[in-house]
Amino acid sequence: MLEQKHPANGNGTAIHSSHFRKELEYIAFTGQYELVHAMMQRISPEERLEYGNKYIFSQTVKGGILKMRRLLAAQAEEAANAEKAFIDEVMDHFLNHCQETNSFTREFYETVLWWGEELEKLSLPEEALSWLEIAMDNGVNRFPEFQLQMMSRMASINGKKGEIQKAYQVLSDIASRPYMISDRNLIPEILFNLSQAALHLGNIFYYKKLLFLGLNLFYTDIESRKQFLLQLLSTYRRSYKVLLSRDIPLKNRLNFLFHKIYFLLPDFSKVKLGWLKQLYRKGLLGYVYLLNYTRPETHIDSKEESVRFHLPALHTGNGKPFPGGNGKHSKKREHILITRAMGGIGDLLMMTPGIHTLKKKYPHKEIHLAIPKRYFPVFENNPDVVLLDIENDVINYPGYRKWFNFTDCPAARVETRTAPRVRKTRIEIFAEALGIGKWRLKRNGLLPRYFLTPVEKDFQQQFFHSHHLSDKKVIGVQLKADETYRDYPHMEALVKLLSTKYTVLVFDAQPIEGFDFPNVIKIDSYSLREAFAIAAGCDAIIAPDSAFVHFSAAMNIPCIALFGPIDGKVRTKFYPLCTFLDARKRLGCISCWRNELIPCKLTNMRPSVCMGDIHLEEIIAALKNIFKQHGSEKDFYNNNKVIHELQNKDSFTLSTVDTRNELLINKIPNSTS
Repeated sequence: MLEQKHPANGNGTAIHSSHFRKELEYIAFTGQYELVHAMMQRISPEERLEYGNKYIFSQTVKGGILKMRRLLAAQAEEAANAEKAFIDEVMDHFLNHCQETNSFTREFYETVLWWGEELEKLSLPEEALSWLEIAMDNGVNRFPEFQLQMMSRMASINGKKGEIQKAYQVLSDIASRPYMISDRNLIPEILFNLSQAALHLGNIFYYKKLLFLGLNLFYTDIESRKQFLLQLLSTYRRSYKVLLSRDIPLKNRLNFLFHKIYFLLPDFSKVKLGWLKQLYRKGLLGYVYLLNYTRPETHIDSKEESVRFHLPALHTGNGKPFPGGNGKHSKKREHILITRAMGGIGDLLMMTPGIHTLKKKYPHKEIHLAIPKRYFPVFENNPDVVLLDIENDVINYPGYRKWFNFTDCPAARVETRTAPRVRKTRIEIFAEALGIGKWRLKRNGLLPRYFLTPVEKDFQQQFFHSHHLSDKKVIGVQLKADETYRDYPHMEALVKLLSTKYTVLVFDAQPIEGFDFPNVIKIDSYSLREAFAIAAGCDAIIAPDSAFVHFSAAMNIPCIALFGPIDGKVRTKFYPLCTFLDARKRLGCISCWRNELIPCKLTNMRPSVCMGDIHLEEIIAALKNIFKQHGSEKDFYNNNKVIHELQNKDSFTLSTVDTRNELLINKIPNSTS
């Protein structure tokens, strides 16, 4: 069918129109990788680079890997070799595209992982290692989950090559910075491989500690737990030697016993009692979860062997010793550490109420917040924290009075466990993870905290003056969320409609294409803080579920938040000036709480149908309602100023009255006047 739509030229290459290019981009964006692969193969080699697009390249490689596996299974080695050459070419194009645009994207690193894994299976470890090193040298640290996977793969390859010391160095670097581990599912692979490297290098003490850690840490892969149990049994030869050893902490022995019992249980499913073993499995994982996340101890013992031997994985990031430690408390440390190896900006803003309350609880303790340096601007001028560069600073986390590891995101854990019936906002979840009760949190303020400097306020006034905006109604629009499944697909049509009546500032971190309408100003060449300073002068903000929603709450700016897969009622429940809109009256699947990696259940594609079903008329009506409620811009600004001043006073308590406007309009007049 595609050949008929796009007839081939004399060389057998498809003739490519602008329509074909748009079609290919859409098919790639929606994840139809086999079709993308077939279409890219029809394009001549010299033209393929012109189709530079992160989705096209990544989906082409994904489709190529699948095709190559089929060819190898059919023993068609010549065709498989040709397919590998094609994938190599596309990977080179992808790398060149990233270098030319100076933008190494999530899709590039993900594709490197796919191709690296496949090259390992093809017994081509040097090629796999080469691609992994390219990614490591080009900013993969911006995505901690990919960085850790790549480091683990590199260690595995070096280990298989007999370069044990190299493998040990890579893995011990990961273990020395547990605050960088964002995916619990990587824990067993990292610990087991590190234990094997330690064993080969003669570090038996470390080897045994790592095996017990493999049982004590929380992750749900039961077969990985069996791997650690069997290795312990091989090491000690008899179970009683583990259970009766005084050199092994009691908690380690008990956890070993509980695991041993599980794997000794028969297969009750043959007698229709399989639920018994499943019940024990849930109980076992629940016990391990409690060890990691709810134990009451909060101080780290400086005399623990873990400190002496520099075994960093022996402490949790939840203000308590790691399960399996000796539980003793000696010298209390002075400061508090919070670590988070990733963003996003919205999450960081939602952490601020809990951090502020923690500072009020411990006014004489410094709170050290370790985050990537690129996110420092979010906390500039914030008196509650001292910032550390989590990627480059040496962080002696055992030396802190408390350590809270938000790289292992507590909000993600709670939402995954309770979806789709999520009831708590991330502000509450982050605060609870810091040991803050709801009443203490409420007493100290539920809104995010962001602080403009005097210089930034002057910059905002100069910007508005130079663009003659001082006497106009100005609407700020955030064009895109950080993840595409939360994007509103009709944003350009919305901006065009808004521009007929208001001045519209459109914000994005990348150069903005299109949106060339009267009364529209593009804000795409400013720093984060400059963009936020400009946005702070807007009369209202319209944004998808992303940073500007939480920024507007921090600055008491009315906001219309566009939601779909994530429940806007939950996300914005503490934001009295925020109106959330979604399509739940038309689509009963809202809110499904999916993420970027899970396709829409209705289409099995990347975009969210529910986001596209928010009508422009609803947004315009909500905006009118905001201005109707708050009167003129001048009155509204004064009201905001009073609220903001009250919020920052210690005596300020947010009213329990819910004044949010949950406007979902069925009958909207066609007129936008």
